Amino acid sequence: MIELAKKHLKKVLRVCGANRNCQYYPCHFDGQVCLWCYCPFYPCGDEELGEMIKRKDGTEIWSCMNCVWVHKPDVACEILKEILELTKDKEIEEAIEVLNNRDILMKIKENVEKKVGKNNNLE
Repeated sequence: MIELAKKHLKKVLRVCGANRNCQYYPCHFDGQVCLWCYCPFYPCGDEELGEMIKRKDGTEIWSCMNCVWVHKPDVACEILKEILELTKDKEIEEAIEVLNNRDILMKIKENVEKKVGKNNNLE
């Protein structure tokens, strides 16, 4: 394998695999997929995956601290497939614009749930 390919593969593995070099790893479970370190669906409002919590100042915020769903390999891959299918003919900025639409993101989440389920347990 040439050096440029190795360098690129390391980046892909760092982003798409279990990034054991991250200072926060594992933030959810050992062997998690770190592709969606920042969940594209946040805040999803799905009470099977998270909950509203009170901050110290009394305001509420969505907490997905106990959500492992997007870190499961099959879920992470399906989310990526859905996004790539939706944006395959777009430039990066146009793709970001499309994905900045909450309704589109929730449709992606719904499609993934239909394909792989919404089980938030580590089974």
